[in-house]
Amino acid sequence: MVTRLEDSVGNCYPGLELDQRNLDRRFFPGLIFELDDQADASTPDVGRRGAQLVGIQITDPEFAAAASDPAISALAGPLRNELNNQGTALGDGRWFLRSVEQGGRTISTRIPDTTGELVALDGMLVWRLIRSLEPGPATIVLEKREPNVMVPNMETVSLDGWRRRYVDPQTGVIGPAYSPGEMTQSMCSPWQHDFRDCSCYYWASNHPDIVLGEAELGEPTLPSGAPENPTVADTPIDWLRSDRLRAGSAAALTNNRAFEIDHYEINHRWQELNVVLEGREIQRIYEPRQADLANPFNTPDELADALFGLATLEHVLVLEYLYARYSLIDPSTPAANARPQLRDDLVFARHLMLRTAVSEMRHLRWANQLLWELEHAGFISPGRGPSLGIATEVPTGGDNVRPRALRSLTPNVLLDFIAAEAPSGRLDGQYARVISTLRLPRYPSTLQQIAAQIIADGMEHFTRFSQIQTILQEYGPGFAPCLRPITLGLQTDPDVAAAVATYAEIVSDLATAYATGDMEDARSIANARTKMFDLDAACEGLAARGVGVPFF
Repeated sequence: MVTRLEDSVGNCYPGLELDQRNLDRRFFPGLIFELDDQADASTPDVGRRGAQLVGIQITDPEFAAAASDPAISALAGPLRNELNNQGTALGDGRWFLRSVEQGGRTISTRIPDTTGELVALDGMLVWRLIRSLEPGPATIVLEKREPNVMVPNMETVSLDGWRRRYVDPQTGVIGPAYSPGEMTQSMCSPWQHDFRDCSCYYWASNHPDIVLGEAELGEPTLPSGAPENPTVADTPIDWLRSDRLRAGSAAALTNNRAFEIDHYEINHRWQELNVVLEGREIQRIYEPRQADLANPFNTPDELADALFGLATLEHVLVLEYLYARYSLIDPSTPAANARPQLRDDLVFARHLMLRTAVSEMRHLRWANQLLWELEHAGFISPGRGPSLGIATEVPTGGDNVRPRALRSLTPNVLLDFIAAEAPSGRLDGQYARVISTLRLPRYPSTLQQIAAQIIADGMEHFTRFSQIQTILQEYGPGFAPCLRPITLGLQTDPDVAAAVATYAEIVSDLATAYATGDMEDARSIANARTKMFDLDAACEGLAARGVGVPFF
């Protein structure tokens, strides 16, 4: 699943993961257009070519967002008032886009035919003209048309407004005016047998290949709805499998073709293919996870204080998880290769430890992004971030805490990690208060979504650690065959000092990027990522010598 437009596979006929025409149908705030060539091929309605007005949305969130943009803020109030005044007229009959004026140039949606008569351009050509607009002030003219008539009745309405920004310039998130499913609503239906061989290369949005299984009736589940058993919860299965029973839901392999529904079957059994929500199959009525109930913070500055502390907690977890990962034996060593099962389990455990540490790095970034967004929107006092300190205590459930520590991945240490990530634990509860505060109408909805994603990821961390525990406990009470003894190194060791210096440079680069709010494409972020690879190599080399990097 992708959330950023630049990460998706999109075109326009009709699109792979999204149909980009659905962005431009809302190009002008408060109005919704459809881009048509004609109503029906068998009964053509030539008067319907172009961009037809199909809806008026006085409550468009763009009007509120315009207040923070000096270039268009003065246009928002008058435009909304004009739409209120013209609502009755625009709701009577059929209205189409006649022209758009921007930057002193006017684009018409009509061109002369061979007789000199002005005729409407088809919908795709009008769409191309709309896509040529830049965000900023624009004036449009609407014309009223009669069915099957190319010439309008000359009743027009002119509106001064602006071309909408489709995504938030900082987060890249699609604007809240777009409803769930709107970006894919015009795409082809996948329920036909030819998608049997399209794999993920065409039906990227509507046809999953690999999914996670749902919990059986009566089976214990996590708050997210996932099975409590980590092996069941995290084992990918083939969505097109022919055997629909749990016993037949083996892990997805490189080539499962022989075990999948074939062409003839799919015409008769397509209804057995389960709906997939949040990456997991579901056969029962979907029940969204109950919203975390928590009291909002009393003031925005209290919210900032909480985020500041949570960022330091995310930071310390990154370092603890990385240190524990380096205590696991390198699967490429001769000792590990001599035991194939041990080698495979080490690859698995080290991969999940790294994935979780990287996820915590994202949380550190998101907590700082929330601080930056709140500061630049004027909600909190200036200078509250960035927050890149390291917490001195880590929650272990309820109100209990433990001192931070860099330790090998022994059973007790793994239990501490599970306790820190447990659903509804202290870390989860703190973010619940953040979400409760950001739900208040005064805050942009995109901020709440960032905090909610942190909680959702936290439940994945809990499941990953539980699965590591299931795998490693097969090697005895101390996980001894899986671990290499490492002790904290001293900075008198040149290699240790170099690793610590690289880590310090990474933190410095992140602080520079987070202070400016550019957390994706800034040069400082690119530098930090490059140095992370250098740090990983240094830590791995030291761990092979039995030395751990003293991050704190």
